[in-house]
Amino acid sequence: MIARFFLRRIFEFLGRRPHGKILRVEFADGSAFQSGPAGQRPDATIRFRTPRAEWRSLIFFYYGLFESYIDEEVDLEGDQPVGTIANIGHRFGLAGGGLWRRMAENPLNAIRQVLQERQQSNVDGDQTNADFHYAFHPALFENMLGETVGYSEGLWTDDTTTLNQAKYNNCEYICRKLRLEPGLKVLEVGSGWGYMPIYMAKRYGVAVTVYNPVKRQNDYMRERFKRHGLGDAIRLVEGDHRDIMREAGVFDRFVSIGVHEHAGYSLKQYRLWARSIAAALKEGGIGVVSTTSFMIRAMTSFLTLKYIFPGGHLPSLPHTLAAFNEAGLMLVEVENLWPHYQRTVDQWRQNFARLWPEIQKTDPAVFTERFRRVWTMYLEGTTEVFGTSLDLSHIIFTKGRDADYYPRLRIAHHLEADLIGGDREPECYR
Repeated sequence: MIARFFLRRIFEFLGRRPHGKILRVEFADGSAFQSGPAGQRPDATIRFRTPRAEWRSLIFFYYGLFESYIDEEVDLEGDQPVGTIANIGHRFGLAGGGLWRRMAENPLNAIRQVLQERQQSNVDGDQTNADFHYAFHPALFENMLGETVGYSEGLWTDDTTTLNQAKYNNCEYICRKLRLEPGLKVLEVGSGWGYMPIYMAKRYGVAVTVYNPVKRQNDYMRERFKRHGLGDAIRLVEGDHRDIMREAGVFDRFVSIGVHEHAGYSLKQYRLWARSIAAALKEGGIGVVSTTSFMIRAMTSFLTLKYIFPGGHLPSLPHTLAAFNEAGLMLVEVENLWPHYQRTVDQWRQNFARLWPEIQKTDPAVFTERFRRVWTMYLEGTTEVFGTSLDLSHIIFTKGRDADYYPRLRIAHHLEADLIGGDREPECYR
C-alpha cells in the first residue's frame, strides 16, 4: 500500500506535466491511474502484476520498473511502450542532471552500477562478454538485420527505402573515407557476420584480414566467405583488438564499425585500443572507426551492462580523440551520423517484433518471452536515446602527421560514393 501510494503520486505528477503522451498505470490491487481524458487510448500502459514489482519500481525507480518488466511482473502495452516511457523520462531530465536523474541514480542504483561494471570489466572478460551478446543462433541477426546481416548503422539518402540499401550505402561511404585502392592491405576488427570484408574485397580488390573474437560468428563468416569465392582471399583470425599488435606495421588501412564500444570504461582501455591500432598500421596508414559516442565519459547504464552488453561502454568522443592523438593517430575528420543510426535501429525494432515467431522457433530454449522483453527494451530504448543524447561518430585518422597522408582538398565523401536508393537493389552476399 505504501509503495502504491508513492508511485501513484509520482505518476500523477508526471501526468500533469506537458509531454504530449497519455500514460495509464494499473496497480496490483486493481486500482488504476490515467493521465489525460479517461476515454482516450493511452500511448503506454504499465500494468503491475505483483506488489513486489511496485516496491521494486519505487526503490530502484526506472531500473526496478524495467527489471520487473523483464521478470514478467510488469506488463507494458502500447505502440513502443518502452520508448514512450523513456521519452517521458527524458523530458523530465533523465538525460541530463535534473531531479529525476538524481532519483534514478540513488545510492543503491549507483552501487549496483559500479559492481556491475567491475564484475564485467573487459580487462579480463572480453571473450565471455562478447559471447554473451553475439553468440546466439544466427537466425536472430539474419531476421533482425536484413540480408546484409550488418549490425551497425545504415546510411539513408533521400530515396533510400530499404535496410539493405542503407547498409550497402554505409559500407560504400566508409570505403570512400578509407581511400581504398586495389592491392592495399586492410585490417578490420570485429566484422560480425562478414558483410564489410566481402564488400571491400569484391568491390575494391583489397586484401582483408579480419580479427573477431566470437567463434560462432567466425564459423558463420568462413562459410559466407567460401560461398562467395573468398575463402582464401580473406584471412580470419580469432582474436580481438589486443591481438592485432602481433602484426606491427603490416596494414595500409584500418576499420572497425561498432567495436570501440566494447573496449571498456577504463581510460587504460581507451589507450590500449588506440595503441593497438597504431601498432598495426603502417606509417601514413588511414583508419576509420565508427562508434556510438557521448561527449561525456560515464559508466554505461546498469540495465545495459546486465542484460545487453556486459563490459560495454558508450565511449566519450573527446577522450577517444585524446587517446588516439597520444598514440600518434592524427585526426582528419569526425562526422556525426546519429539520425542514420536511429532510423536503422528502428528498422531492427520493427523486424524483431514482426519476425519474432520465426526467430523463436529456431532456438525456443534461448529465445523465450524473457529474451523478447530484454531485446524489446534494448531496441526501443536505443531508438529513443539517439533522439536525446547518443551520437554516431565516424572518425577518420592517419598514423603520423604529414600533410600528404590524406587528400588536403577533396570532394565530399557522399558525392564520391556510389550511394543507392529507389528501386536499385544491392548485392548483399548472403
